[in-house]
Amino acid sequence: MIKYINKIKTYVVAIVLVLIDQIIKFIVVNNAHKMPLKILDGFLKFTYCENRGVAFSLGEGNVALFIVLNILLISLLIFYYEKKKENFNKLGIFFVSITMAGGISNLIDRVTRGFVVDFIDVNEIINFAIFNVADIFITVGVIGLAIYYIISENKK
Repeated sequence: MIKYINKIKTYVVAIVLVLIDQIIKFIVVNNAHKMPLKILDGFLKFTYCENRGVAFSLGEGNVALFIVLNILLISLLIFYYEKKKENFNKLGIFFVSITMAGGISNLIDRVTRGFVVDFIDVNEIINFAIFNVADIFITVGVIGLAIYYIISENKK
């Protein structure tokens, strides 16, 4: 029963995070005309950006390919989780949830808009690509899952 509840929690957390990210992107899109908007002077601003590629805008113009790859990667993550869910504790479930949420939210953008809405701009302190909340979910989730996997494999 606990495994079933954990499984439900995984997908509920992912859905809630997708909704949060999509609401934020909706607000950004509807306020794009007000950007760039300084949030923390000299550190952070919101700058509306249409990312038609993947990370760092690589591969621009291949939306259909990225949609297929996005679906494939999310499917592989879900398949792996479903096969190994009994091995995941709350932290592992959290990492699966946020990775899934980030991938699904960016997939929604690609399917509905033809691009991913990016807006978090830290270029005033480092030269870095503009990104979004879903990108943070993916990055933290993948790094967390990698560390989680390494630690859990070393325990065996």
